[in-house]
Amino acid sequence: MDGRRSEHKVVLPDEVWSETLIQATLEQTTASAVCEYVLRHYVDLAPGERPPILITGGSGRQRSVYLEQQIWIELISCKVRERRPISAILEQQLRAYLGLELPPSGR
Repeated sequence: MDGRRSEHKVVLPDEVWSETLIQATLEQTTASAVCEYVLRHYVDLAPGERPPILITGGSGRQRSVYLEQQIWIELISCKVRERRPISAILEQQLRAYLGLELPPSGR
């Protein structure tokens, strides 16, 4: 990994994004770094260790996050295997990390 980061568009609800921004401030980092951290944790887990799929579709507004290319490549693989958008994976991981409730329907 060479650490190169590129911009990627994800869809997240306002509540999740604003809490991510607050957490980034508390950690003295960026929202992208928080997103990368939770996504890195997710892709590093063995498929059998990953949390159950509770969010299957993204909702909200489009946001820009800057991620290492290697993580993005691994996420594309997860997207294909799990048949859900990367935005849904990110939202579920952020909600768990930030202690936010899941949407009522689980989408």
